[in-house]
Amino acid sequence: MNLVLEIQGVSKRFRTQRNRPATLKESFIQRLNGRLSRAAGEHWALRDISISLEKGRSLGIIGHNGAGKSTLLRLVCGLGRPTMGTIRYWGQIGSLLELGSGFQPEMTGRENLLTGGILGGLSRREVEAIQDEIIAFAELEEFIDQPVRTYSSGMYLRLAFATITHFNPDFLIIDELLAVGDSRFHQKCLDRLKSFRAAGKSLLIVSHDLDQIRASCDEVVVLEEGRILMRGDPETAIRSYYDVMRHRTEKRRAEIEGAHQPIQGNRYGTQEATVTAFRLFDGEERMTDHIYAGAPLTVELDYLRLNTVVDMACLVTIFNENHTKCFETFIPSVHSASGKLSERGSIRCHLPEVPLVPAQYYIAAGLFPTDWSFAYDHHGQIHMLHVMNENGISANVSGVLMVRPEWTVRPVDPS
Repeated sequence: MNLVLEIQGVSKRFRTQRNRPATLKESFIQRLNGRLSRAAGEHWALRDISISLEKGRSLGIIGHNGAGKSTLLRLVCGLGRPTMGTIRYWGQIGSLLELGSGFQPEMTGRENLLTGGILGGLSRREVEAIQDEIIAFAELEEFIDQPVRTYSSGMYLRLAFATITHFNPDFLIIDELLAVGDSRFHQKCLDRLKSFRAAGKSLLIVSHDLDQIRASCDEVVVLEEGRILMRGDPETAIRSYYDVMRHRTEKRRAEIEGAHQPIQGNRYGTQEATVTAFRLFDGEERMTDHIYAGAPLTVELDYLRLNTVVDMACLVTIFNENHTKCFETFIPSVHSASGKLSERGSIRCHLPEVPLVPAQYYIAAGLFPTDWSFAYDHHGQIHMLHVMNENGISANVSGVLMVRPEWTVRPVDPS
């Protein structure tokens, strides 16, 4: 087995205190009164983590907030030491943990590029030989000699990603960074990672973007409360991830209601915010459950929230009969989109066109806390949508996307 990374029995403990003085004066007064800070206990962010990564493989790590993902990555990158266990790697490691981490704000992009390469083990000549390629990939020709403090977050991303991938490490660690930036550069990054893997390199990816995990990883590890819940193929791991959300939701609901009430069926949630009505409208604003292929569709849901819910996320997903996700969109913060939430309200998602092949579909919708750690109210595949062919004639297409083909056949002169 040709390993590039081996994590054996790693645990990480953080000590916490209570009555901890905030100032020197408070500390002095506590000592006079005989009230010293006492240890309140300890928090184990990771417990007995063992993971190996082989050359040429891509491993994803997923888990809800607080599962231990970022702590693990920081330990792998040498930003801290494990309380127990060992971490070993072979070859050069490249990491993208934070946007532009390691950049010096007053230095130019070119100076940061050169410094990063030398600190990464390359000679000045080696860095200078590839710097034009890096700058071109990052699309920063006009700005590379300006201080990076003047860069936008997108420019930071482009320089950071271009720099680390062109320095050709043996394996690369990425933490959520590909979620930043425009869609065109996002695809450019994914193409670069494909080339990286084709060259026999390895990837360790942490992301909340499950589609990215599904497309980029050979295997996926699911973390929960600092432990490995399972390791397997992406589809199995993602199902486990959703099971964790249902379990968290069930646990929170039991705590709120003071009794254990299992979640059943395709609707579940703590009901701290509830979907009180669900409606579909066609392009003429008529309530319906059917549209023509390519026609507009509006999804509307009414909600009722408790006073304890000051913000929430909203998700809308379309599935086909084979439970394949055809489309998904979400609002990460309803408060940011609309201002202070009223006790009762309505959320509308308008789709200018729905280019799906004629078939039966299901729409899932839900309300979640903004960290997506459980569900307030999630309606699974229970709302039906029929997509019809407008002229009633088969277009001889299959799949998910509805594109009306135009065929042309013509003879070719053999001469």
